[in-house]
Amino acid sequence: MNIIDYLDNYKDKSFNEVPFNELDALALALIGYFPFSLIKEKKLTSSTISEFLKFYQPEQVSDRKLQDIVILNTLCNSKRYKKIRFFDFVKKKDGQSIEQFQAITIEFPNFLYISFCGTDASTLGWREDLNMSFLDMVPSEVDAISYANMVRKKHPFKDIYIGGHSKGGRLAVRAGKELYKKKNLKAVFSFDGPNFTDSFYDEKYEEVKSLIYEYAPNESIIGRLISDRPKIIIQSNAKSIYQHDAYTWQVDEDHFVHLDNYTARSNKIAKITKAAFEKFDYETKSIVVNTLFDVADKLNIHHLKPDEKVPALVMGILSTLRIEWKNIPKENRKIVSHFILSFILLVIQTKE
Repeated sequence: MNIIDYLDNYKDKSFNEVPFNELDALALALIGYFPFSLIKEKKLTSSTISEFLKFYQPEQVSDRKLQDIVILNTLCNSKRYKKIRFFDFVKKKDGQSIEQFQAITIEFPNFLYISFCGTDASTLGWREDLNMSFLDMVPSEVDAISYANMVRKKHPFKDIYIGGHSKGGRLAVRAGKELYKKKNLKAVFSFDGPNFTDSFYDEKYEEVKSLIYEYAPNESIIGRLISDRPKIIIQSNAKSIYQHDAYTWQVDEDHFVHLDNYTARSNKIAKITKAAFEKFDYETKSIVVNTLFDVADKLNIHHLKPDEKVPALVMGILSTLRIEWKNIPKENRKIVSHFILSFILLVIQTKE
């Protein structure tokens, strides 16, 4: 079973019968990817969205995006979610500041859920993700804080839950930390979201830590980046990077299938990436990330096609880097080549 099975099996159960849980939180995080701006109705209710989806025919979308639509449609046609409405949809995409931000708030009779969107398949999105490895705060995190504060000020007495998948999970934790003194903050859910640099985990974080629920699949890569923090480990039926797809996460009745440990392969990758982040300073990581993606921009590599996978993106960038190598300033070539060589050595040297 996965999240779609759960929604179908429990569609007639009210929240009084089956209280709001981690699977509901994941479903609401995943619909944060949907482009709500396409719906021109003034009021976004479950009925108006359901009517829109009857005629919605997206072009060139991945299987995962189609599943996001299935989830949204299932929610809007279920007894469990029939009274929800959606508001304050925001979407920003800025190549100048390297930012991609999207959020929506879902209102229930007794609480609100702020859903932050994760990274899409564009190189802009991946570039912002990599910037998270060496910046204390990226622009989308600033927007996430502002958005959460805006929603709370509009509804100062309503309980608030915040969640997101991938980068959206990291935005949820960042925004939740800033609401640590607000009594109406009830929980923060991060589903395989990247971690933060060590400076993030300060006294303010300790104040809100008990409200934060961070999940990662048992062979997680994304969710163990930057620093390796304790998370709730869940079973996936995929392998390696493909476990980042939340539709591969296993469900038992109204909860995830929980595990005690990561796989050996996940532990090895986490060890290698941790060593890489500790070995290279801010300037080196900044040059490497900016150089790689500047090359991608010059050769018009801006978006992954729906049928492409992450390795295809990596191979595409590496092949174009070889072609454009002569156009990179000599001092940057040296830094990039040293970084890549050092990373390869780390892979070779790291034992299970």
